[in-house]
Amino acid sequence: MASDGVTNFRLALIGMVLIGAAGVLALLAASKIVIDDRSFAPAAATLVLLVFGALLTRMRGLKTASLLIEILACGIALSLLVLISSYLAISTDYPLADPFLARLDRWLGFDGLALVKWVDGVPVLSWLLMYSYASFAPQLLVLPILLILLSQPGPAFTLVLSYGMAGFAASAISVWFPALGAHVTYGIASQALSSVNLHFGYAFLNEFHAVRDQATFVLSVATAQGILTFPSLHTAVAILCAAAASSHVLLRYPVLVLNVLMVVSTLTHGGHYLIDVLAGMVLALLALLAVAAIQRSTLIGKVSVALPLPTFKAR
Repeated sequence: MASDGVTNFRLALIGMVLIGAAGVLALLAASKIVIDDRSFAPAAATLVLLVFGALLTRMRGLKTASLLIEILACGIALSLLVLISSYLAISTDYPLADPFLARLDRWLGFDGLALVKWVDGVPVLSWLLMYSYASFAPQLLVLPILLILLSQPGPAFTLVLSYGMAGFAASAISVWFPALGAHVTYGIASQALSSVNLHFGYAFLNEFHAVRDQATFVLSVATAQGILTFPSLHTAVAILCAAAASSHVLLRYPVLVLNVLMVVSTLTHGGHYLIDVLAGMVLALLALLAVAAIQRSTLIGKVSVALPLPTFKAR
């Protein structure tokens, strides 16, 4: 059976989940991190149900439903694996990279404190940026589903696959660049601001310090935070979402505007350095190039012939 782009994406995505899970489990066994099984149990049970649902709908020939369930299952699995990998990265306790990252910002001529103060004087913009920053997870959940429902499975799988690549790569890079963030470095305090909410720039610090300092760290979904600073995964996801949504006229411009705001919000609300944002952009572009190579791959097509995995072209 000839391979098509969606088949390649599906196989690559399933392979990434399986290989990522094996790698994360192996690293966990050698780390000081212990998983709080009870907190992860609902997500694990959901994944089991989704896998059975994907198999059942595929057997019954419900193509769109099968793709929806499959991409949702892979997206949830990758989100959990990227979360764990980020904690594994920061747990290595390398020296803080804030002085280096702040120095690069100065070299670039960027004044993060001045930007935050300017946005603080425009309450409507500050509000929009805060909710744009918070759209990270909802976009990753909802956008692939919308794209499949709009007969755009290729961009949907591109988004989830490239997110997984960017997430694992960001975790690996962050081993050498753990950072408290620009808000801490610049001493930006909520008391001095009238409209900018600094929650996202400080909320992760308890988890960040705990996973670095504690001899044994228990990772719970209930308290987990995004603890990576360099590169900015928010920036990478913003670019990936905008690229995926560009395939459909109804989504193209609203998603583009939302994600331009999300990139800006990483500097004002997320506590990121400008160099984090630039690195996140590069990471997203590399992930998209890798996914494009997968789409063209004939090797994955040969694997799809060898494996007893049903394939189809989504309507």
